[in-house]
Amino acid sequence: MFEISGFDTAGIVSLKRLSLTAALKKARELVEDGCWDVQIVDPTGRVHTSFEEQAA
Repeated sequence: MFEISGFDTAGIVSLKRLSLTAALKKARELVEDGCWDVQIVDPTGRVHTSFEEQAA
């Protein structure tokens, strides 16, 4: 399970996706919607923060 988290004007956003592709898509959507400090944590615990340039 990939966990996506970030912040918006209402507070913390926390979501989960089954695949990295789906997590990257959602993370990009959050950034486009104005969220900040968006990150993805993969099943091994690795934190991904630079996904805007990565291919899906």
